[in-house]
Amino acid sequence: MKLLFTIIWKEFLQLRRDKTSLRLVFIVPFVQMILLGYALTTEVKHTPVAVLDHDNGPRSRSLIQAVSNNALFRFQGYVESETRMRELLDRGEIQIGLIIPEDFDRSLERATSLNASAPDGAPSLGAGPGENGAAVQLWVDGQDANSSGVARGYLSAILNQWSTAYLSTKLFASGIRLDQMLPLKVESTVLFNPLLKSTWYMIPGIAVILVTMVTALLTGFSIVREKEAGTLEQLMVTPLRPVHVVVGKAAPFFLIGVLELMFALIVAQVWFKVPFRGSYLTLLVFSACYMLSSLGIGIFTSTVARTQQQALFIIWFFLLFFMLLSGFFLPVENMPHWVQSVTYANPVRYFMHVLREMFLKGSGFKELWREGLAMLGIGFFVFTFSVLKFNRKTA
Repeated sequence: MKLLFTIIWKEFLQLRRDKTSLRLVFIVPFVQMILLGYALTTEVKHTPVAVLDHDNGPRSRSLIQAVSNNALFRFQGYVESETRMRELLDRGEIQIGLIIPEDFDRSLERATSLNASAPDGAPSLGAGPGENGAAVQLWVDGQDANSSGVARGYLSAILNQWSTAYLSTKLFASGIRLDQMLPLKVESTVLFNPLLKSTWYMIPGIAVILVTMVTALLTGFSIVREKEAGTLEQLMVTPLRPVHVVVGKAAPFFLIGVLELMFALIVAQVWFKVPFRGSYLTLLVFSACYMLSSLGIGIFTSTVARTQQQALFIIWFFLLFFMLLSGFFLPVENMPHWVQSVTYANPVRYFMHVLREMFLKGSGFKELWREGLAMLGIGFFVFTFSVLKFNRKTA
C-alpha cells in the first residue's frame, strides 16, 4: 500500500510541474463549458423570412405584422414575385417564404361569416358548400431538416394563433365566445423543465463529455509519456507491480474527474441557472462507477499507443462513437433498433441519462439502480481488461 501511495504522490508532483496538463484540467473545461453551453442548443431563433403579399388587404397586413414582430424571426421585407422569392431561397438569404394569395381577405371573410341556416337555428361558422377558408403558402429551405422543421412549426403556430385571435374577435362582435363553442379544451402542464429551456437538457450532457475527455486523455497521456521518456521500464524494475503503476496513475485522475464534475455542477447551477434536484452523494457513487470505464479507456489506449499523438487519436476515435451513440445529440429511441442494441455497451449513454435525470427530476438509487449496475459492470470489465493487457505488455 505504501508503494501505491508513493506513485500516486509522484503523479501529483509530475502533474503540478506539467503546465500543459494543468491548463487542460482547469482552464479548457471552463472555456468549453461556457462556449458549448451557449452553442449547443436545439432552439431556432432569428430565422430569416420574406413575404409575398398578393392581397395587400388590412387582414393580410395584420398577419404579416404578427410574424415580423415575433423575436423568433428576422423579417427580410416584401418580395414582388415568386421568382424573386425563389432567388432569395436559392442564395440562402431567407429560410422561409410566406405567400399570401390575392383573395385572402375575401376568403377569410367568407370562412368566418355566420351561417344562420344551421340546424335548430343555432349560428354556425363556415363557407358555403364546396368552399374552403383562407389559405397561405410556406416555402421552406429544407437543407437543414431539423432547423427548418422547427422554424416551420414556430411560424405555423404564430399563424394559427393569429387565426384564432381573429376568429375570437369576429365571434365576440356577434355576442359569441369562442371558448364556449370549442368541443375540446387542452390544459397542459410541463414538468421538470417548465420553460422548455434546451440548456437545461444540454448542460448535463456537456458535463459528461468533459469529464470523459479529461479522465481518459490524462490517464492515457500519463502512461504514454512515461514510455516516451523511457522511465516506464525503470518503474518496472522497481518493487512496483504493474497493477501498482496502473492504479497509482489512474487514482489522481479519478480525483481530478470528481473535481471536474463538481466544477461543472457549479457552472451549470450558478452560470446557466440549471437546477440540480438530486443528491450529491448519490451522484458521487454513480460517477465512481462510470469513471472506471473512462479511466479504463485511457489505460487501454496507453497499451496500444507509443506516442501521445497516437493516444490522442485513439481516444478521440472511441469518444466520437461514445458521444454519438449516447443520446447527447439525438435520442437513442430515434435510432434504428440494431444501433440501439449497440448502445447498451456504451457507458456514456447510462451516465448521460443518470446526470440528466438527477438534474431535472431529482432521481436517486430507486429510479437509477439499473443504470448504476450497467455502468459498474461495463467499468469493471473495461478496467480489468485494460490492467491485464498492460500486465502482458510490460511482462
